[in-house]
Amino acid sequence: MMIDVSRLRIAEDVCIQPEALTILQSSLDDDGSHDVIERAVIEVAERMGMVEQALMLGDLDKLRKSARGLGAIGEQLGFLLLARVAEDVIICAERNDVSALHSVTERLIRIGDASLAAAIDGATLPV
Repeated sequence: MMIDVSRLRIAEDVCIQPEALTILQSSLDDDGSHDVIERAVIEVAERMGMVEQALMLGDLDKLRKSARGLGAIGEQLGFLLLARVAEDVIICAERNDVSALHSVTERLIRIGDASLAAAIDGATLPV
């Protein structure tokens, strides 16, 4: 007997609001806005790592704090879907819904990766 196994490829369409970056750019000079945005993108990557680590360690308090910070930075950069799913992670952690927490956190990481890729590809970063 042979069983076929299919691998699902999950792709997330990110929602990036370019107006958020326009506001940042208008409040700072070109070099200043580029530096702020670059640091924020690095912070997103670091926070994603903190969220993953907290989940692996079962540290729900650290996970909530990291997800809250990730969502706030996501909002500032115009990464709307990232901010929304970070809030979903917080809700799952507060409810101690471990199964949902793992699933939603994995979705958060996929969306974070896709958002960062869009930013790095120049879709959102000023040149």
